[in-house]
Amino acid sequence: MSDRIVAESLTTFEIAPDGSSFSLHVRDADGRPGALVLPADCLRQLVMTMPRIAAQALRAQYRDDTLRLAYPLKGWKLEASTGGGVILTMTADDGFDVSFVMDETDKRALTGDLTESDAAWASRPVYN
Repeated sequence: MSDRIVAESLTTFEIAPDGSSFSLHVRDADGRPGALVLPADCLRQLVMTMPRIAAQALRAQYRDDTLRLAYPLKGWKLEASTGGGVILTMTADDGFDVSFVMDETDKRALTGDLTESDAAWASRPVYN
């Protein structure tokens, strides 16, 4: 393995002018800056992996496999998708948002789940 940067904080990010790469800028415990530069193709992998990393770290830190990383929902919106169905975007208080494409089957299932009673929700198993 090459040089290892042990970061104390994430400071900023930067996108290449042509969008081909991005940089995550950090500072170590001594205040020295560093950066991880990745091709833009890695961004999807990073976005998909970070919630899993956060959940595993949370569970390991508190030694509790029932913990979930959850954000207060600030808002949501539905938009038409060019490929059919809809795009559901949910936004947290801190500006974090995530979007999902839903087809008709997904919409019916979500509608049914949201109209179930609290008692039905309480008896549902937890899925990881």
